[in-house]
Amino acid sequence: MEGTFENTRRRALTALAAFFAAFLVQGVFALDADGLREWLGKRTILEREAERLAVAYTNCLANLREPAIDVTVPVDAHPDGTVKTSIKAAKVQFFPETGLVWGEDVVVSMFSANGEIEAQVSAASCVVDRTSKSGWAPGRASVVYKGTEVCGESVYFSAEEEYVAISRGAKIVSSDMKLEGVRL
Repeated sequence: MEGTFENTRRRALTALAAFFAAFLVQGVFALDADGLREWLGKRTILEREAERLAVAYTNCLANLREPAIDVTVPVDAHPDGTVKTSIKAAKVQFFPETGLVWGEDVVVSMFSANGEIEAQVSAASCVVDRTSKSGWAPGRASVVYKGTEVCGESVYFSAEEEYVAISRGAKIVSSDMKLEGVRL
C-alpha cells in the first residue's frame, strides 16, 4: 500500500513539475530576442532594487526610535483620489528623508479603482519604499494576487511592476490553475 501511495505521489509531482516546466518554456520561447533581453534587463534592475531595500531594512532597524502603534496609512492614490495602496501595521516608523516606511506585523493592500482588494502582502516585518512602491521582507511573507498566493522568506515585491521575488522557501498556491489532461 505504501509503495502504491509513493508511486502515485511521485507521478503527481512529476506531472506537476512537467506542467510548470512546459509553462515556463512556453513563456520564454514566446519572447523574441528583444523581449527576452528586455525581461532579463528588468529582472536585473529589480534584483538590484531588492538588494538596496535589504540594506535599507537594516538601516531602518538601526535608526528606529519610537514606532507608532496600530497605524493604517495610504501610500498611493488612484487619479480620482481613492486609495490605491495602503499599509497597516502593528508598529510603524516613517523615515521622511528617504521615503521609507518600516513596519512590524504588516499588511500592504492594493485596491482597484472601485475599492476591491486586488493584492495583499503580509509580513512579520518589512520596509516599504513609498517612491518606488516596492518593499523587502527579510523573514516570512506572503503575497496574494488575484487568486494566487506566493509565500516564502526574504521576499521582494514591487506593486508598480507586479513582481515578486522569493529567496528561500517558496510556496505557490493558485485557485485559478487548471491541470486539464494531466494524469496522476
